Parts: sequence; C-alpha cells; structure tokens
Amino acid sequence: MTSIVSKAEQFVKQLLQDNLTPDHYYHNLPHTLAVVDAARLLSARHELSGQACETIELAAWFHDTGFTQTYEGHEEAGVEIAKAFLTNEGYPQENLPTLERLILATKVGHQPNDELEKIIRDADLSNVGRADYLALLSGLRHEWEVFRNEIHKDRAWYQLNYEFVRNHKYNTAIAQEIYGIQHKQNELTLKKLAAKKKKKKKKKPEKINDRTGDTIGTNRSAQMMFKTALRNHMDLSNLADNKANIMLSVNALIVTIAVPLAAGYVNDAPHLMVPVIILLLTCLCSMIFATLATRPIPMTGLTTQEDILQGRSNLFFFGNFYRMSLPEYDQGMNNVIKDDDSLESAIKRDLYFLGRSLGKKYNQLRICYNLFMIGVVLSVVLFGVSYAIFQ
Repeated sequence: MTSIVSKAEQFVKQLLQDNLTPDHYYHNLPHTLAVVDAARLLSARHELSGQACETIELAAWFHDTGFTQTYEGHEEAGVEIAKAFLTNEGYPQENLPTLERLILATKVGHQPNDELEKIIRDADLSNVGRADYLALLSGLRHEWEVFRNEIHKDRAWYQLNYEFVRNHKYNTAIAQEIYGIQHKQNELTLKKLAAKKKKKKKKKPEKINDRTGDTIGTNRSAQMMFKTALRNHMDLSNLADNKANIMLSVNALIVTIAVPLAAGYVNDAPHLMVPVIILLLTCLCSMIFATLATRPIPMTGLTTQEDILQGRSNLFFFGNFYRMSLPEYDQGMNNVIKDDDSLESAIKRDLYFLGRSLGKKYNQLRICYNLFMIGVVLSVVLFGVSYAIFQ
C-alpha cells in the first residue's frame, strides 16, 4: 500500500465515522471497505500497473464520501472531497482527472468507457454477487425511505430489486468469474421472494417487542453488529501487528548499535557493564514478546465430518481446511450451509475465537511495551548513576 493510499484510508474512515448519520444503513464504512477489497482483488487479477492500482483504490475509498454531504449527486461531492484532500497532500495534479472520471463512473446507469471504469463499477456492485446481498437490501430500503421518501411494499421492493439484479451484467470476465454464480443465485432468490409475497396471505401483526426466535438471518441489527464487530476485530489485529513490528524494528536497531559500542567501551569502563546488560536484556525480552504477538497460531488444516456435524469446527477459517481435499471441504460446507443453526454457530464461533486471539495478542504487546519502558528507563538511570560515581 502506497503512502497516499494509506493516508486516504485513514482520512476516509474518520470522515465516514464522524459524518454519516445513523440512517446510512447501506452506504456506510463497511460498504466502502468491501468495495476497496473488491477493487484490490480485481486490479490484481487484471495485473494492472502500480499507478493504475493506486488510482483504482483511491477511487474506491472516495467514491461514497459524498454521502457525508448529500444523498443525491453524492458522486460529484465525493470528487470535490477527494480533490481537496489529495491536493493538500501534494498528489500529482495530472492524476486527478482519471480519479475524477473513475468516481463519476460509479453513477447508476453509467456505461464504462475503458478497463479502469469497468473495474471500479464491478467493484462497486460486487455485493450483487455476494452471499450477504439480500441482507444488505434491507439497509438500502431504509435509506430510500429516509433520504428519498420512497416507501415500497414487500412485493414491489423485491420485484424492483429482482429487475435490477436480472438486468445487471458485470463488465469484466474476471468479475463474472468471481461473482457470477452467487449473482445468479441472488437473482433466483429475489424472483422467488417477489412471487411468494404476491401469493402470501396477510398475517396477523406480530408483537413489536416479541423477539423470541430471532436469529442472525432474520435480525437486521444482529447482522450489522456481527459485520461491524468482525471488521473492527480485523482492524485491531492489523493495528496490533503494526505495533509489534515497530517494537521489533526499534529493538533490533538498538541491539545492532549497542553491542559493538559495548564491546569497545566496557573493557575500559567496567562500571557501565550493568546498564549495558540491562539494556540488552530489555531489548531481547521486548523482541521475544513482540514476536509472540505476531506469531501465527498452530493450525492442523484438517477437520473431520463428525466435528463439522457436531459444530466443533469452523470451515470459514482457512486453518481448519487447507489440508482437506476439495470434495471433503465441499461436503462439509454443504452440511454447514443447509443447517441454519450450524451456520449461525460458525459465525459466532468465528467472532469468539478471533476475539480470544486478539486479546492474547494485545496482552503480549502490553507486556512488551511495559518491559521496554521500564528497561530503558532503568538503563538510563543506572548509566547516569554509574557515570556520576566513577567519573
């Protein structure tokens, strides 16, 4: 990731968190993160140049920032936000027209003119070919009711989205390869929902406060919380790894400099032996705990069908299946998907073990930073005392 992309990421995340309203259920930070991930994947699969990849990713980060100012015409507002930020960061002005063109290419109904526009449009609508698309539609429906004053009955809503998904075509063969199967499945599901709502008899209204029997699949709030929690856990894990890498680099630099100097001066000034030893031990212990914080967990890569059926393993984590054959994995995943209870248990288990791993990682980092702080302070104090006494 280039420096300007990293800065843009921090800026956009803070902007969306601070300025989007609670009613932005669909066009929010998780949506932007998903588009960025899709843009990176498609750019890599198309083997674009470094500059093209950077421009695509910047467009993905800024394409929905305009929602912080307006709902209709947000693309133009997003262009102005991107220009202001990038100009302030010294971004080359000659690259801005391409970036502007890519952000405006995400407008509904726009016909792409080149490969870059095709990629950014496929990334923006990658959710049409994702398994969680139907869950996301409820958020879009809420936004239209609040910001566009468009209220649709269930049948009309599903029919509208069925027509959109049916007419949608991915612009690149690679996007079709990645998202095509689920895209077709979502189309069929929406078609069935539209037909079912047409024939369905009117039910008695349910009690508003009776949430007995709610599941992740039926509770929109639970879906949003799980999605947000998983994304936050991943961000915190990346942050912890960055902190550990900083400690490894700093301590390695100190050891590299201190050892040759100590070898030359300690013989002539033996009173400096104690502070030097404490400093080196501090660096060594800090590096050990920083390494432990970033060390991968042990993984078997195998899961038995019995473990899957008993809900003792999570096939959504690569460490549980990378040594399984494709038929075994396919059979196990089918067993998980066809059982709603198993699927929800896998989602909960994924969040639980990710949280446990994250807690252990941060605990080791805390020990690492405490050791470094105490050891460096003690070394400096002892050095000063030794110098004052023996000088």
